[in-house]
Amino acid sequence: MRYRFIDRIRSIEWGRQITIIKATTASEEVYAEHFDGFPVLPGALQIEAMAQACGALLEICSDYQVFSILLIVEKVKFRKMVHPGDQMVITATLEQDHEDSAKFLTEIHVEDQLVARGSLLVGKVRAENESSDYQNTISGLEKYYRFPLKNTIITGKPSSHG
Repeated sequence: MRYRFIDRIRSIEWGRQITIIKATTASEEVYAEHFDGFPVLPGALQIEAMAQACGALLEICSDYQVFSILLIVEKVKFRKMVHPGDQMVITATLEQDHEDSAKFLTEIHVEDQLVARGSLLVGKVRAENESSDYQNTISGLEKYYRFPLKNTIITGKPSSHG
């Protein structure tokens, strides 16, 4: 099962920061048994949401030439629980950018309250260096983000010349 934690991309500061929205619903499979009678989004899936935000920034800002993979989770602290019906606002801010990885400070807010914060290191997989499986994944990224990017506020995007 693949969990998609990007309903909408609210804003992108090109190459620096992204803010995404994920509205949780009671119908999501994870809530069926976590926990019976007291549904809570697991911390591991909150980290996945943070990682997807980081990946979206890298993938979109590379013009879909990079696919991202979570490598390291550092210092993530959970402060509040996420329940069905909560709208998570997830922000990922690029702190360090390297050829093969990028480090982000990530936060999740619900109703303007901090839910979780931590640092994530995300690897960059480049299509030209990888097998056809990765190349197929990378070639589908633009279509994957087409709907979540509708009405996104994008600032700082370099203009293309030529």
